[in-house]
Amino acid sequence: MNDMSEMSGSLRKRRLAPEDLASPHLFRLLLRLGLPAMFGLSINAAHHTINMVFVGMIGEDQIAAIMIVLPVLMLVAAFGEGIGVGVATEVGRALGAGDRSRASTLASVSLAAGAAFGAVSAVAIVAFPSALLFGATPAIEPLAQRYLLIIAISIPLTMAQIILDFLAIAEGNARFSMWTLVACFALNIILDPITIFGFGLGLQGVAMATILSQLVALSIYGAYHARRLGTIRLTFSWRFADIRHLKPVLAVGAPTTLTSLATAGAIAAMLSVAGTYHGEDGIAGVGIALRLIAVGALPVIGISLGAQSILSFAWGRGDISRVLAAARMLSVVTSAVGGVYGLAAIIFSERLAAFFTDEAAVLSIAGQAIVATHLPFLLFGLRQTVLILFQAQGRPKAALAVGLAQNGYLLFPLLSLLPPCFGFSGLLAAMFLCSALTGLLSCVCLARSLSALRQRSADDPTALRPHPSFCP
Repeated sequence: MNDMSEMSGSLRKRRLAPEDLASPHLFRLLLRLGLPAMFGLSINAAHHTINMVFVGMIGEDQIAAIMIVLPVLMLVAAFGEGIGVGVATEVGRALGAGDRSRASTLASVSLAAGAAFGAVSAVAIVAFPSALLFGATPAIEPLAQRYLLIIAISIPLTMAQIILDFLAIAEGNARFSMWTLVACFALNIILDPITIFGFGLGLQGVAMATILSQLVALSIYGAYHARRLGTIRLTFSWRFADIRHLKPVLAVGAPTTLTSLATAGAIAAMLSVAGTYHGEDGIAGVGIALRLIAVGALPVIGISLGAQSILSFAWGRGDISRVLAAARMLSVVTSAVGGVYGLAAIIFSERLAAFFTDEAAVLSIAGQAIVATHLPFLLFGLRQTVLILFQAQGRPKAALAVGLAQNGYLLFPLLSLLPPCFGFSGLLAAMFLCSALTGLLSCVCLARSLSALRQRSADDPTALRPHPSFCP
């Protein structure tokens, strides 16, 4: 009986263990890491959509209240994603170099810093709630303020969960991250109607359901690390001097944070311009196109997140040949996924828009916006590939230059020039050009980077190194 129990426990550990990041089966490894990350992002999107359905059952004012609070949560999440990307990259490189001690210290310090930032943010929100609710009307502000005060409790939990998700992916355990997210979001969806309608808590019930589901997710991660099922060892015994490890983490993660912030600003700017020319119909039509772009980006981003651990690990090992092979493979896979989605969206633009509305004017605007945004989407996979490659190589400035192109220094000058001259067509042209020019920039950067990698690989025939002994 004991033998059977030990065998069952050993089997469970193997199933929960990270993937071998040095596996020679590179394509299979890419899929085993990328597909769970992609599925986790998709579940996240579905979870937020279902949340909005429940909120819509309460009333329109409640939906507006959540939308008023959303920018605050996006701001905090942007910093969480930045720290997550930074620590995942640095941990991957440390594991690739065989330095598990440094990887564990990086992970522990970054997790503590993220939770501390979340706690400070929560205190600031509780102290100055009204100052953060931009655009709230007198009718909506009390609802938004009550929701924000409760959801503030979840901000340290959100920061910790984001970082733990990235750490699981960094050590090659995207499956565990995926199943933890599935459990968290499924519980949230179950708790929503219970807290909203069963206990009659309304909008506050939405916030409480979020907090409870996050506590469960963090408990799962706590058990994972307490039982040492992964490679990284989280510890509270790090020294104050270890805070210096945050510098490379923040440097690598800064492009992700700034890109997320720029994207939020870009969406607001494009919708504002659309409303200037076509009012609510313009906002709705362009909003539909932007929502579809976000849906199409999820698979590409998910696969890229899975590949990030492979590239960071290989770069840390000094295995330039593997970095080159992984980057090539990632560019092919992401380009294929983005290309298929982009073409399908263009071909079926009106049918896709019809899922959201039956208003003829909105359908017409949405159809034009879908074509303008999805035609250059064929190059989105290359943008993600070069971003992940730059991050793995520890080149934050290069990553920032590519990351801020589409929704930053290319978009806003185009918005200031084209719409005043050509009206709504100018907006469509600006949306198309900023994406297309970013795609072309990504092509040039990727071609130059791959050429440099080929040269280094040819100059160093001993680049292939044995993987560290602690790898599964």
